[in-house]
Amino acid sequence: MHIQEQITKKVSILIEKKNHKEAKSILLNFIKTAKNTKIDIKIYYALYLSSEALKEEKDAKKYLEKCNKINDKNHIILTNLANIYLKEGNLPKAEKFYLKSLELKDDYLLGIVNTAIFYQNVGRFIESKKYYLKAIKLSPERISIYFTISRIDKNFINEDKIEYLKKIMKNKMIESIEMGYGFFLLAEHERKKQSYIKEIEYLKKAHEYTFNETINKNKRTLNYWQNIIPLRYNKFNFINENNQHELTNYKPIFIIGLPRSGSTIVEAILSSGNRKIKTIGESSIINGVIVTTHNELQKDENKKIDLNIINNKVFEIMNDRNFLNQKNKIFVDKSLENFFYIDIILKIFPNAKFINTFRNIEDNIIAIFQQSLAKLSWTHTIENILKYIDNYLKVIEYFTKKYPDKIFLLNLEELTSKLEETSKKLYNFCSLKWSHEVLNFYNRKDLFISTASNMQIRKKIENYDYDKYRPYKHLLENFYDKY
Repeated sequence: MHIQEQITKKVSILIEKKNHKEAKSILLNFIKTAKNTKIDIKIYYALYLSSEALKEEKDAKKYLEKCNKINDKNHIILTNLANIYLKEGNLPKAEKFYLKSLELKDDYLLGIVNTAIFYQNVGRFIESKKYYLKAIKLSPERISIYFTISRIDKNFINEDKIEYLKKIMKNKMIESIEMGYGFFLLAEHERKKQSYIKEIEYLKKAHEYTFNETINKNKRTLNYWQNIIPLRYNKFNFINENNQHELTNYKPIFIIGLPRSGSTIVEAILSSGNRKIKTIGESSIINGVIVTTHNELQKDENKKIDLNIINNKVFEIMNDRNFLNQKNKIFVDKSLENFFYIDIILKIFPNAKFINTFRNIEDNIIAIFQQSLAKLSWTHTIENILKYIDNYLKVIEYFTKKYPDKIFLLNLEELTSKLEETSKKLYNFCSLKWSHEVLNFYNRKDLFISTASNMQIRKKIENYDYDKYRPYKHLLENFYDKY
């Protein structure tokens, strides 16, 4: 046992330093050589941590389940298992493990918040709010919890809570991301009062704090979206492209475009017909694989894409997460940034189809700026939003001309005013059989939505509001000559 303690300490340091491959290698070598030795739970948990960091989903699950076999009364293990089952789309099992974790430790804050998020994303808002309120009792100064409750209860933030939040935000020790959530809440409060100038001031501060929370990562990814992939998307040199692969016969549907353009509605519509189609949400698998396997794309002279590497890695990830259905060969991916990778995707999935959702572009710009999209580095200033959208419009125009039969252009205004007609065209393009169930997607009890549209998607579609963003159009006046 003394040796296992030494190894655990050593790999804990490696994991802290993000040397996950080395940590995992040491752990596996120890298990291989430790004959007739009872392996400690800490060894398996460290293997779970390193596998998860390496995005080796199957291994992460395997080692965490080993931990649970050794000790099925550990609330942290149970919550992490619930997260894995949720990622796989196994909602009943995820719920069971979240609740089991809280039975063991009812004041486990992370478990409470994860349970609240789970219920929020499946549309069970009363249960979700109950757990969020419990989280606030345990951590009354965590602004992010107030922010999340405000997503499901628009009346939760009143004048008293605004004053309380302002007091919290005076604390110099508060995390940058928490300050960001605070300013988003202040902005929304001003919007309700139609105090649009003050709202914009708060939004700018919200985005600044959000960007600065992970400033180095955000600068790196912003550079990628602005200066690297927009110059590469139509200049890739493919190698090993004629090899047959497990993914060749799949017929995925990729929803692409901009956030806040109706993509979540389209995802719900596509998964609500008679034929049950798996949706994998905003998985970002393609982008993640390309960035991690082809770092040389950062260099000007290198535009090579090895399709063997891409195919194998995409298959491995999708297979590990149980995303691949061997029977119907169809799934829906809503990673919106995939418009940059259409050439690559069609090499991997030659039968793929793309739905490009769009709306009035000025409305779209404001809608993005009003949202907290923390993971998208380009969404935190109007100018960066405009740069991204400018590239998006150029890329979509290029690929629509190149692959006119592969890309369906879906206008949000048209979808909201002619739902049945537009949804039939959408189903026909995707070679799917349309049914009236499609029109009642918002009534589904199994609808899992983790985006900002979660509340909106569970109501009957309303006609497009052409006046909603009119008070903000002045924000774009300085950019008309440039874009």
